Amino acid sequence: MSKRALVITALVCAVLALVSIFGFDRRIAEAVHASAVAGAAVFVEGTRALDAVTGRSLLHNHVLSAVLLGGIVFALGVLAWLFNRGSYTARAAIFTGGVQLATIATAYLLKNFFGRQRPYELLGHGDWQHMWFAGGSSFPSGHNAFFWGLFIPLLYLFPRWRIPLLLVPLFIALARVDTSSHFPSDVFASIALACLVTLIAATLCARWIKPVGAR
Repeated sequence: MSKRALVITALVCAVLALVSIFGFDRRIAEAVHASAVAGAAVFVEGTRALDAVTGRSLLHNHVLSAVLLGGIVFALGVLAWLFNRGSYTARAAIFTGGVQLATIATAYLLKNFFGRQRPYELLGHGDWQHMWFAGGSSFPSGHNAFFWGLFIPLLYLFPRWRIPLLLVPLFIALARVDTSSHFPSDVFASIALACLVTLIAATLCARWIKPVGAR
């Protein structure tokens, strides 16, 4: 995934997030909730399995669980880099872990600021007029910030593996909407955020690490 692709993806997702907020977030949430595939087992169990594998459900504290994997990857990368400054694997670990941590941290700051309620909360009480700044934690999606924040930097570093690397984050994007945990705009915002953080890191570290195959 080139820097140009990161810019385009970030802009497109940001626009889609705005369009979703003012256009079809509620309609999609209501349609999904009323559909036969709402809360499908494949999405519920799949998300649970991915959370377990990545350590996201390992700790009771959601914030600490969210930064556990990125923190470990970043720390191991630093240790490996100190032993071998020329190691591409070490640099990739530092880059990927750092981007994921920054994406998650920014996402949680935005969550606390916007306080948007989740679809299942709004579908439960029906007060759609007070969904923002209401103590919620829907916007942007933490799950998507976690997974896209992990896989977008990997897509940048290893562009040839883009198809398999996209499978997990795309699954999470669909799952969070299907389970009424997030609106489409929450997901788009997290993808845009992950692309933006990756772009910033790629620009700042351009001389330090490049995508595989780049000269």
